[in-house]
Amino acid sequence: MTTKGLLIGQKIELTRYTGKLKEIAGAKTYVSQLLDQKEDSKLVIAMPMEGGKMVVFNVGDRYNMFFYTQAGLYYCIAQVSARYRSGALFMLEMECASDIERFQRRQFFRLNCIVDVKYRSVDAQTEMEPGTIIDISGGGIRFNAENSYTPGDELVVEFCLTIVGKLEKFRIRVRIIASTPLPNKERVYENRAEFLDINEANREAIVKYVFEEERRRRKKDSEMR
Repeated sequence: MTTKGLLIGQKIELTRYTGKLKEIAGAKTYVSQLLDQKEDSKLVIAMPMEGGKMVVFNVGDRYNMFFYTQAGLYYCIAQVSARYRSGALFMLEMECASDIERFQRRQFFRLNCIVDVKYRSVDAQTEMEPGTIIDISGGGIRFNAENSYTPGDELVVEFCLTIVGKLEKFRIRVRIIASTPLPNKERVYENRAEFLDINEANREAIVKYVFEEERRRRKKDSEMR
């Protein structure tokens, strides 16, 4: 078990473990904090709070735990092995059932969206042209545009996302995977593209946007029921 890079006081997010990675996207999330590390693969965390009230986790329940470190996002599966109180603080002892490792696969969760994008071929000297992103993930985008491309073509795309209330601008190089005409729409093509040479900070920011927006939509849907 490696806990390198984890620091006391770090933010932790938890979702109920189902065994299905795809269900993490949009799952109910609980926020906690790392309080202590033990030698026997156990971590002590604060009992999560929600709406000013404590959320009680049951001993034996399993959760996905996400750690936000300076080196990026890390993940493990952990089981509640004990819960106790120290003074006014309620704590959980979490026994790690897997190694703590960088969580890469989150980048492949896709979010349907409507986001303006500008694009042009990497080698073109022309003005960037407008299009619309219709889904996005940490691995790439799918966008509609008036131009079609051949798989392997490389473009530069620019778009903005609102993340934690702040508008962030992205300029990323992409490679076309597929380009197909949209039925019943003249001169409109659906282009699928993967990100190239994207830095980890930008990827993490896009992943964060995907998960935040998914949670916001689920919360809105539940409030309307």
